[in-house]
Amino acid sequence: MGTKLLAPRILWFALFVSTLIYVYVLDVTPPKGESTWEPISTFMTVAAVVSGLASLFGPRLLVKPASKSKAANATPMNQYQVGLILAMALAEAVAIYGMILGFRGAPNSVVLPYFIAAWVLMLIRFPTESKLAQFE
Repeated sequence: MGTKLLAPRILWFALFVSTLIYVYVLDVTPPKGESTWEPISTFMTVAAVVSGLASLFGPRLLVKPASKSKAANATPMNQYQVGLILAMALAEAVAIYGMILGFRGAPNSVVLPYFIAAWVLMLIRFPTESKLAQFE
């Protein structure tokens, strides 16, 4: 592995691991009081779907290749990292929606799909040379 993708891979790894930490925190922090997740479950599901779609399509729509950008610092790596951060943050939001439901007393069968969706969105964003080349 060249050093060119080291920073994006460290960033990717840190955001991926953060979702694993969320699972751990949910596991060791029991919900307090009565279960109150049902009223917000539809909203959280809609928010997760919107965030997931934005994670998939947002970077392509919002971040231009360096050759087409008018920004002074628009190098392929800078443009790629902007797209990566955007996609990973939106994918992490999906996990956070699941974590909120977990804190409100939702069972694991409700919470786990949010984390799985976030992990899938993150895994498809793993930094590679070919993905970086799309921003040249």
